[in-house]
Amino acid sequence: MNFYKNFNLNSNAIKHLISINILIYTAIYLFPQYKIENIFSLYNPLYDKFRIYQIFTHMFIHSKHLFLHIIFNMLALFMFGIQVESFLGFKKFIILYFLSGILAAFIQILFNTSLILYFIETLNISTISKIFNSLSEKEKIIIYNSLYSPMMGASGAISGIVGAFAKIYPEHKIFILPFPFPIRIRKALLIFVFGSFISTILNISPEVAHFAHIGGILSGYIIGSFFLKKILS
Repeated sequence: MNFYKNFNLNSNAIKHLISINILIYTAIYLFPQYKIENIFSLYNPLYDKFRIYQIFTHMFIHSKHLFLHIIFNMLALFMFGIQVESFLGFKKFIILYFLSGILAAFIQILFNTSLILYFIETLNISTISKIFNSLSEKEKIIIYNSLYSPMMGASGAISGIVGAFAKIYPEHKIFILPFPFPIRIRKALLIFVFGSFISTILNISPEVAHFAHIGGILSGYIIGSFFLKKILS
């Protein structure tokens, strides 16, 4: 499949989304005094820094300390999004993008909040305090980042685009590490979801919102299924 077919004709949403993300990333980098990351990233609703608008704005925020974050996200949006937008059209694509991003964030927040409530309900405050005080500074930071660190990035929304792509083009093959050969995208996503789940359980890359990726893929696949049925009916 030619990923770049129809880009100039039918990929207005992709061009707008990539442009907005790059402009905001540039503003974050050039004007650090305004703390754009802190204001527009998505905080847990249990945290006093949470604001309702962050549900939307966090999808356009990328860390200035990790340039590859925005590079990989925009590359994935370009590669998979042009075909999905070409099939769905502008309006359905925008609905898919933002709804997937919102649901992905909700699933990650639900996981984090459930973890917090679990510890509160099963351990008393003094026990929690003793456990926390026995941890190293690095371990404390890992726990804090897992529970309260704000979410940022378009990964959840883009995971939704990839999920919809898998529904619309189920026979398409992609490369996924560590396999040296292409595999069907549905199988690749199952491997990715399983790997993300294991990474969460084993606390691998705790700074990554693994459940947001899982939630985005599942949301996109379901939304893509709904749109596909309407288009083909």
